[in-house]
Amino acid sequence: MAQEPQPTGPGADQRATSKFLIFADFEKMNTRPARTALPEKEAAWMENLQPVAPNNLEAIPAALAALTTLTAGETVQSIWWGNIGAIDYGIIFTAKGAGIAVNLTTGAQTQFAPDGTFSSPDMTTYASQRILIADPVAGYCTWDGVAFVQYGGVSPHIIVTDGGINYATAPLVTITGGHGIGATAFATVSGGAVIDVTLATQGTGYLPGDTVTINFGGPGSGATATAILWPQVSCTTLAVFSGRVWFGNGRNFQWTGTNGYDDTDPANAAGSTIISDADLSHEITALRNLDNYLFIFGDSSIRQIGSISVSSGLTLFTTLTLTSDVGTPFPQTILSYNRLVLFCNKQGIYAIFGASVEKVSDDLDGIFSGSGGSPVAHSNIDFTLTPSAALNDIRNIHCYMVLVRYIDPVIGARPILLVFQEKKWFVVSQGNLVAITSAPLQSTKQIETFGSSGADITQLLQDSSTAVPITLRTALSPHGNYVQAKAALKAGVSAEVEGSVAVKMEIDTENDTLDYMLTGAPAVTWVNNSGGIVTWVNSSGGVIIWCGSGFVFPYSKVNGYGKFIGATITATVANFALNAVAIEYIEKSLWGQPQ
Repeated sequence: MAQEPQPTGPGADQRATSKFLIFADFEKMNTRPARTALPEKEAAWMENLQPVAPNNLEAIPAALAALTTLTAGETVQSIWWGNIGAIDYGIIFTAKGAGIAVNLTTGAQTQFAPDGTFSSPDMTTYASQRILIADPVAGYCTWDGVAFVQYGGVSPHIIVTDGGINYATAPLVTITGGHGIGATAFATVSGGAVIDVTLATQGTGYLPGDTVTINFGGPGSGATATAILWPQVSCTTLAVFSGRVWFGNGRNFQWTGTNGYDDTDPANAAGSTIISDADLSHEITALRNLDNYLFIFGDSSIRQIGSISVSSGLTLFTTLTLTSDVGTPFPQTILSYNRLVLFCNKQGIYAIFGASVEKVSDDLDGIFSGSGGSPVAHSNIDFTLTPSAALNDIRNIHCYMVLVRYIDPVIGARPILLVFQEKKWFVVSQGNLVAITSAPLQSTKQIETFGSSGADITQLLQDSSTAVPITLRTALSPHGNYVQAKAALKAGVSAEVEGSVAVKMEIDTENDTLDYMLTGAPAVTWVNNSGGIVTWVNSSGGVIIWCGSGFVFPYSKVNGYGKFIGATITATVANFALNAVAIEYIEKSLWGQPQ
């Protein structure tokens, strides 16, 4: 009897010819659609792998060892950068309400404000001379590396009106007048004259209307100086713009006069106004001077001021509303990035392009909304950790990153950095971070990133020699045929490595996941563990690793069955670049029926 021919068309039990699914040239990470809806050139997850070039995902640098650790049980609530002269500081506001300045070069700590001073401060710098702080509890404050000053004290803005003569040494300085006590200062002398007076302690108990006098001792004579009291300003946010300090408090918008950061005299064009427009739903949440504009952020609106002028003793300006339906409650996420102004709210990350505001984080909707292609949306971010942002030139590519606490569906809540690089997103993990900031350091002439996991102050993304955990999760691809089942035969990873590396590859389908350890070594056996997951180990039971350096393309026999197929690559590596993932498969039954 003649043998019946075997079926060869679609739906045949098995195709004899292998096909190859190549995941390469990744264009971006995209969490918005379901993994089964992604194109093959998009990754479902890309963690600690930076897309440096086509077919080149490089492991990012690790954090350095801690620069310093806060003492006396203090822990970090927020970190800001500020500079006084050539010294770059990390300004730390602690969970106990203290203020601590950390020298970002030496790690030396200076506590400038005691516990209980601050609640949720905002901060900026003024002319590299001092930091300025706005806080609901402390009000408007300043620190210049010597004196911390707030309402009730003498302003550090002491003006020498006559240097006098014959001052061979610095004279004793006393401050008298008013209801307060304890204010002290010291003089600097040059050429026999007093050239500067520096406030050492602000004193306490001074009241509005008090007049204070600066007095000089011998051996010289004739020196005079003027001083005023530090102004009382209720504020929650502030910015320096056009030489003035601008304050926000609820709907109140206020600015200093022409005589500097402590000038609230209306005769010098200081003033205030109430923003009564309905699109400022509740309050001004942040003021920022970025890209030659003063931005006024609300919780659901954004305005900007481009220029100011003074006429008849009044400060004049015009506000332009950029949006009446998008704002932010997270001031520390607002940064300038490549002439864009980026910020984060609970819906995602947005950019101000000129006079328009657009969302740029659609690819992160699976993180922000938690949908991931599911019809049931929920947030995958725990906003009890207030997001903060920083800049970093990772491998000389300028990046913006936002720290959030991600509710990982596998391992639970953990902090991650959402990194924006040239219109692409990827994810970075650098430990159990609670706050980050960027610092344009004088010492390196680069923008660096510092963070904290509690009490430490640590420089991030700096150590290329220390291994970091990486994850690449590809699409689950039907490879052009949604109805045909596929049986994986072999799979491999193309990479550039340095030293010995152990990499785990998971073959994923819509049905299951199988794990493998990859190597170029020949001596292997298959061992099925008690959980039913097949793991590739060597014959002596040890972990298999790549050895040597350079280009490698290890592969393995694998299992996996489904209409959609992909891979997850994980490892802990340094100096590693992933190029591509390849899967060899044969087509099986139509509609993916089990074999």
